[in-house]
Amino acid sequence: MESNGKSGFGRREFIGAAAAALFAGVVIQITGCGTDSSDETQATQDGSATGTISNNHPTPHKAVITKARVDAGGALDLDIQGAADHTHTVSLSADDMINIKAKIMVMMFSSDGGTDPHNHMVMFN
Repeated sequence: MESNGKSGFGRREFIGAAAAALFAGVVIQITGCGTDSSDETQATQDGSATGTISNNHPTPHKAVITKARVDAGGALDLDIQGAADHTHTVSLSADDMINIKAKIMVMMFSSDGGTDPHNHMVMFN
């Protein structure tokens, strides 16, 4: 781990871990409303932030932060239930929100959820 005075992954460790996860067969699915890819495109064009959720369900979770909320900044507990029959929360710090607004990658695990406790990796940008 890089010694940058902060706990957690440095950029190199994050990229390495993400690549390892992808090669290990983790499926990452871009989420949006419906199946039309124009929904994901619209979310980007209108300034909102749409997250990518790993190991999503057939009735998928959805992680979207509206433009107004991105612009407001500050910490956010984002509910990512979407169409799933259970919910998860992604806790974003004020620094995470600044990075999302600046189009800098933010990646974290959701809370455990459902009757079969599990979580999802959620990535913005």
